[in-house]
Amino acid sequence: MPKALICTVGTVFEGRENILDVLAKEIMAITPDYLIFVVSPESKQPAQKILERTNLTSCKVEYLELEAAHDLNEVFARTNDAIRRLLSAGFSAADISVNYTSGTKVMGAGVVLAAVFNQCNQLRYIYEGAGHADRIITTRPEAVIAFRDLLMGTRLIEELRFQSASDVLARIDSSMLSEYDVSVLEALRKIACGYYAWDNFNPAVFVECMQDVPRTLEPVSKFLVDSGTLALLAQLASDQATEQYSPVLFADMVNNAVRRIFEGKMDDAVARLYRALEMLAQWLLRNRYGIDTDDLDTRRVPPRYRPSFEAMRSLDDGTVRIGMRKAYELLAHLEAPLGLRFQQNRVMGELLRARSKSILAHGTRRMQENDCQNLLQEAVDLFTSEIPDFAQTCIDLQFPWLRERTKQLLAPKTPSQ
Repeated sequence: MPKALICTVGTVFEGRENILDVLAKEIMAITPDYLIFVVSPESKQPAQKILERTNLTSCKVEYLELEAAHDLNEVFARTNDAIRRLLSAGFSAADISVNYTSGTKVMGAGVVLAAVFNQCNQLRYIYEGAGHADRIITTRPEAVIAFRDLLMGTRLIEELRFQSASDVLARIDSSMLSEYDVSVLEALRKIACGYYAWDNFNPAVFVECMQDVPRTLEPVSKFLVDSGTLALLAQLASDQATEQYSPVLFADMVNNAVRRIFEGKMDDAVARLYRALEMLAQWLLRNRYGIDTDDLDTRRVPPRYRPSFEAMRSLDDGTVRIGMRKAYELLAHLEAPLGLRFQQNRVMGELLRARSKSILAHGTRRMQENDCQNLLQEAVDLFTSEIPDFAQTCIDLQFPWLRERTKQLLAPKTPSQ
């Protein structure tokens, strides 16, 4: 495979001319196919002298001349761009080495950072050892890359990209980390797994995963939940296992919709809000009127409205099943305040008609963020009419690092807003 070398070169002071020979010897030992000198306007001439002393004939040479040798941002950006060009030209990161012996400290730092972020093969530094013999310190940046991936995994969890976080964290070689960071890595792996489960309606797995997460590691503190939240999640898991609708289940569904809004997935958010509203009506019909929407006993429907529900009886199994709109219609016929409020809410009606035309319902349109947030507001108001502390339950049951954003999103809007 072709090899590339990136070499920083600084100005040469009187009495230090031997650095030119040292670097020339280093270049000849590596015999790169592509050589990039990172230089300042003042150090380009020394770099040319180094090249003359190598006697290389088949090597392609480039001078990456910086405007300022003390600007870390420029050094990093220009070197990063050079590495990208090498990769595009067919060099692999494993065949790119960096020598940062010469040049300013800023040049060395910028070049090393670019090499680490691009996972280059070697970082090389030459110094004068005992007996004035030159020694080469070769560093492979696996430890830095491992820590970088640890930070990346943390960020991915914050961004709700739990599967991606698990993939990044799984590939980290823990032998490259300190003992403390190994503990953080193990905790983050459990956290990513747990939150993935919770975000996919499996709170029992979340509770199980979080039981073994230490509470003393500062980097993961933002992901920890208190005993009150764990109790709510245990109740949620129990309600799901027994197929019981409850305020906690509604809050978790609304929170899931909120997270989809944060991700910009408006159609997914609306689908969850629609289901949450449907569950609310089903819950009230079952608990207050003994009515099962999956097998409606039409004798419980006021006689005046019974024929319209009888018309929905299945020819296959003889049962009457009603969806969200019919459930609220039935509540209104029963003069339940929730049903009357739903029927009289024109804004809700318009938003649900927009939802019907969306691509995840019966149409081809995308839901707009404004419509989605308005539906969220109307839904929360409807829940609160039956469950007074519903908004607070949502906040208490939201992912910890998203609670403040959720609180702001759920706050009642003033006319000016």
